[in-house]
Amino acid sequence: MKANKNNNFSSSPFRKYVAGGVALAAVVSVGCAMAQENGTASSSALAPQGQATTAPAVQQTPAIQSAAAMQTAFAQVARVAEPAVVTISTERRLQRAQADGPGGGFRRFGPSPFGSGDPFEEFFRGFPGPGVMPNSYEGGGGRPLGDTRQNGFRFTQATPPAPGGSGGGGSSSTRGPLVRTGEGSGFIYQADGLIMTNAHVVADADVVTVRLLDGREFRNAKVLGSDERTDIAVVKIPATGLPTVKLGNSTAVNVGDWAIAVGNPFGLENTLTVGVVSAKAREVDLSPNSANDYLQTDASINPGNSGGPLLDIYGRVIGVNNAIYSRSGGNVGIGFAIPIDTAKSIAQQLVENGRVRRAQLGVRIGDVGQGQASAFGLPAGTQGAIVGGVEPGSAAAKAGLQLGDVITAFNGQKITNGRDLIRNVTSAPIGQQATVTVLRGGKTLTVNVTPTEVPEESGTGGRRPGGNREEAPVAPETPNQGQTIGVGLAPLTPELARQFRLPQGATGVLVARVQPDGPAARAGVRPGDLISRVGQTQVSTPEEAGNAVRQLLSGQKADERGNKSVALYITRGQDSQFLVVTVPQE
Repeated sequence: MKANKNNNFSSSPFRKYVAGGVALAAVVSVGCAMAQENGTASSSALAPQGQATTAPAVQQTPAIQSAAAMQTAFAQVARVAEPAVVTISTERRLQRAQADGPGGGFRRFGPSPFGSGDPFEEFFRGFPGPGVMPNSYEGGGGRPLGDTRQNGFRFTQATPPAPGGSGGGGSSSTRGPLVRTGEGSGFIYQADGLIMTNAHVVADADVVTVRLLDGREFRNAKVLGSDERTDIAVVKIPATGLPTVKLGNSTAVNVGDWAIAVGNPFGLENTLTVGVVSAKAREVDLSPNSANDYLQTDASINPGNSGGPLLDIYGRVIGVNNAIYSRSGGNVGIGFAIPIDTAKSIAQQLVENGRVRRAQLGVRIGDVGQGQASAFGLPAGTQGAIVGGVEPGSAAAKAGLQLGDVITAFNGQKITNGRDLIRNVTSAPIGQQATVTVLRGGKTLTVNVTPTEVPEESGTGGRRPGGNREEAPVAPETPNQGQTIGVGLAPLTPELARQFRLPQGATGVLVARVQPDGPAARAGVRPGDLISRVGQTQVSTPEEAGNAVRQLLSGQKADERGNKSVALYITRGQDSQFLVVTVPQE
């Protein structure tokens, strides 16, 4: 690989190793070079002076020859790919008040990859507690109710230390100097200067600088478009005849295939690391708006790798390096890349339109996964996306989709969970009629729906979580109703609806009390929650709710752990979703 002439090791975390290690490294390098040239494994370069050495002949076994061939393959990939991998650094102009604020220093911008977090704290956390179903708007992402978690996932853009000097540029009273805000990677995929990278690498930047392997630097590179939801951006530099990488096919990738990551971790330009594809279609929430099925790899990805290519053994790009799972921000062998099939489609729209157009139905959805069908009163093994809400006036509302419908297919494509529906709908032609297969009341129906475009101003985020947090009993309960799942139920009155800020016209039964450590409490049900459906049965009185729970449970067989389950449609404040309560059987 090409040496990085721009690194200043005197101020880097590596300096303690340099002074005592350079001489030895040089000797080892010379010795290895001689051994390779002579076809022997020589240790003479390291032998004490005056002592004779005898270099044993290299064993030309099939295993060694196979390993050497693999080594040659990696070297060839490096030679082909590295010239097309670029360093992207960003700067942002500070307001004068920020630049000259208390302490006289600069404020650091951009996401720090070294923040604290609680790893794997409930990927899809809704109402606190187990049994929560993921929930989102299919047209624009969204997040489950009550989601305030911080997890161990980190985007891999390097955030450099804030400079101590006065900076350059900007001298007006309202605009301050430019401060370097981050550094990441990218790769040239068209010879006329089109570069693919992550959206978070160039987010909020006033100046984007692209540096090529041959030393050329392009300041004020143009960001043609950026898509927050997929975290893909396209940058253009004024040059032609540039080296490029070949874009591959991420659909054809298999778990166990070689994966080669190239980028600039910690500012070390053109670093190549090797691993395998650890998993495909990994569904993780890397940000509030992410909606990807990521490639997972153990090839080392670190801060600064963001936007660089993940290659296969043939040197084709199969993904765009994006994030890692880590407590500290450093690599621990779990990295994520955006599949190149997704990235290609997004990049094309960004180049052509400067933004991404997405279709939507206007429904809120949750999962009906393996083992959850019985909780909704559905046939065993049923999978799909359950409609948890229909936006008034939306395409779904006009087509007649209803709360509680289970979507099992879209345009003939099988839907097994909410993510499947999101992927299929958002990529569907806008304004073109599509077919949706739903289960409703024990029958299979086909509904025609015409997706509409997600409004640009709505962004990609969902509604913020909200709702009541009161835990005390809220109303006199109706005796002997809801005891099976550990709640006391009360009729909904206009006063209670106003007290708990429920939607106007809401119907159902109010949770007056929750038994500590009972099934409902473990699932996250709280006093003040409104239950309007049990499974697919609408309820409006405590008696109806109690009967629906008992009927749903009596028609089930306990699972291997001796449990049965009930799906409740809960409204808390202005937010609603299905929630699964697991009920142990004695």
